[in-house]
This record gives sequence, structure tokens and C-alpha cells, in this order.
Amino acid sequence: MLYWVILFLIISILYSILKKKESFSTDRPMKGCMLLYGESFRLGGQSNRNRGTAESYDAQIQAAESHLSFIKELQPKVDMDVYISTYETPYSNNLMNVYGEKQIGHDLYKELIGQTNLVKNALNKISIDTYDFILILRIDLFLKPAFIEVFDPTWNTIRWPSVCFKPHHKIGIHPKASDMMCFIPKKYYPYLKNMNHREEAWAEFIENSDLTYADLDMMLDTYHDSDSAKDYNPLYYIVNRPQSTVHHTSDHFDKWLWKAD
Repeated sequence: MLYWVILFLIISILYSILKKKESFSTDRPMKGCMLLYGESFRLGGQSNRNRGTAESYDAQIQAAESHLSFIKELQPKVDMDVYISTYETPYSNNLMNVYGEKQIGHDLYKELIGQTNLVKNALNKISIDTYDFILILRIDLFLKPAFIEVFDPTWNTIRWPSVCFKPHHKIGIHPKASDMMCFIPKKYYPYLKNMNHREEAWAEFIENSDLTYADLDMMLDTYHDSDSAKDYNPLYYIVNRPQSTVHHTSDHFDKWLWKAD
């Protein structure tokens, strides 16, 4: 009898230890990387190359602080690192200091190389396999509270903010995705090598890879232009530009009912 009691106790203890280990591995924080790219301290609208002026300073720092607020809201469930790929300005050091210990590295370019090159060069320096997801984000975006509410680190599809507003909502027969940010889960990292970070991305994935509509999504089911100066955007605004309060397209997006009308 004593033998069976001792055996039962041993099995119970071993089971308890295994459950604790299982709980620990299941409950570990997710690991994410926010890759910030583009022109920082930029002043003016689309295609404007005016950057590094004193007038642009406060708004860019506010954008950086909104990124940190977002990161803090995700803790402790998500541990987020920051990598920055931008251009030199007189305020570069000030910007780096805002991100503090969250920043794992940065690239500062003197000449324009294009946003896709900014992203790809950075990805080549990041140990991406250590992250559960990567959030690629324009550095001059101020993230609104609604972004924190919408964002889900467990999304299992590639996601952009929204389809652009009508009549600029399609590329050929496919949705035209706002290129201000993109969420990529780990299982899609092999596709990053050939990804162009622009509004044609959804269409290019469908036409040039084995991905289907099941692999792609939007964060919102409403239509919003990528430029928050042209159309109301609930998730962000581009700093040092006016903010539009007009929402031009009232339709709702459903990728399974999509028609390029």
C-alpha cells in the first residue's frame, strides 16, 4: 500500500513540474520588432523634401513619443524592439534618445535611397527570426489611441492599415493597400526578401508569389487614403501636415466580396 502512495506522490510531483514548464513556455511574452523608416523631421506635404528644419522638430518628437506609448501599452504581453532607418538631420541624436534602450540599432543615410531600400537594408541587419512579428512603420506617423485598440499581435496574416479611398482603391483588379505601415507575422518572413513597400504590395503578392487573399488583410474594414492630409484616418496622422477631417468613402471592405469596381 505504501508503495502505491509513494508512487502516486512521485507522479503527482512530476506532473506538477511539467505543467509549470508548459505554462511558462505558453505564457512567455511575444517578441516584436518595430522597424521605423522614412524621412524624419520632414516639413510639408507629399513629395516635399524639406527636412531637418526647426519647425519640424516638435511634431516629429511627438510622433516618436506616440510610438513609445504604443510599445508600453503592449507590455508585458509583448516585448518590442525598435530599429530605425532614416536620414541624417541636425536632430538625429535627439530622435535616437527618445527611443532609449528600446532601440536595437539605426541607419542614418545622407542621400535618398527610397523607402523599399530603407526597409530592406534594415531587415538585412535585424535578426528577424528572433521575433514573432515585425511592424514596419513610417517614422513620421503619430499613432492615435484607436491604433492601440485595433492592433492585435497575434494576427496570422500580413496586414496593412486599410484600402485607399475611392476612386484610388485598386491596383488592376486588386486592393490598393495604404503603404504607411505593414504587419508581418513570422511565418511570412520568407516573403520579405521580394516585398516592395508601396501601395502595390497586395497586388504584387497575388500576382508574383503563391500567396492568396487568405494570407492578406487590412487592419480596418473601412477605406482611408494613406495620406491623412487628404482623407480622415482613425489610426494615425502624418506629422507636420494638416489633418483632414473628411472621410470620403463610406463603404466597407470585405476581401471575400471584393470587386474592383
